[in-house]
Amino acid sequence: MRNAIRSEALRAVSGLSVLPVYLVALLMPVFVLVSDGSRFEFAGVDPGTATARLLEPLAWSVVSAAFVGAYSVTREYYYGSMDRTLTGVGFRRVFGGKLVAAVLAAVALSVCIFVLWTGGISVILIRNGLALALTPESWQLYAGALAGTVLGALIGVSVGWITRNYYLTAGIVLIFPMVVELALVRTAPEVAKFSPGLALAALGVPGYQGRLLEFAPALGVGLVWAAALVVIAWFRGRRGAA
Repeated sequence: MRNAIRSEALRAVSGLSVLPVYLVALLMPVFVLVSDGSRFEFAGVDPGTATARLLEPLAWSVVSAAFVGAYSVTREYYYGSMDRTLTGVGFRRVFGGKLVAAVLAAVALSVCIFVLWTGGISVILIRNGLALALTPESWQLYAGALAGTVLGALIGVSVGWITRNYYLTAGIVLIFPMVVELALVRTAPEVAKFSPGLALAALGVPGYQGRLLEFAPALGVGLVWAAALVVIAWFRGRRGAA
């Protein structure tokens, strides 16, 4: 299993084809940031509040993590190499290796994005006469967002195994949360808050604007989604490998 994990981890960082995946991961919080212009209203706002406000988009890194995880599976189906991989390594090792490697890649990528993002918003704050102030709320956001990326990566890998299609999977892990779920949170928040993307985002911004779950229930919902999809993916993938 260790060799399978090492092999999948190398796949996650090798080849020019992974660059667009990382670009999407970086642009996801940017999209969330610019979608709400109120985050740039600093009049009468203290540095701690302003910093936390600009850090909030990092909670949606879970979407990027899901895309990174899904890509590890769908890339092989897209290029027709999955059969060779399964034959040479075995389904159990490939399945477990991709899950662990996706989590490692998503966490590493998220940490890098957090560092770059923090540096970027510090410049924005300075230009508006404020200084970066990392309050306990900010550190909780980092921790919650990182926890969300772990579950997001597991969900992404699972969706990849279930669909076995790059474009369909990209639509599910990118378009569904950023379009459908965000639309639902405005029209039917009581339903939307239990969707996978918003439940995981709530780990970083619990109870956001009164429309997302608090941390504990969000973690429970996220774990249920991840576990259920991993189980479905296991049986779906094993059937295809038989």
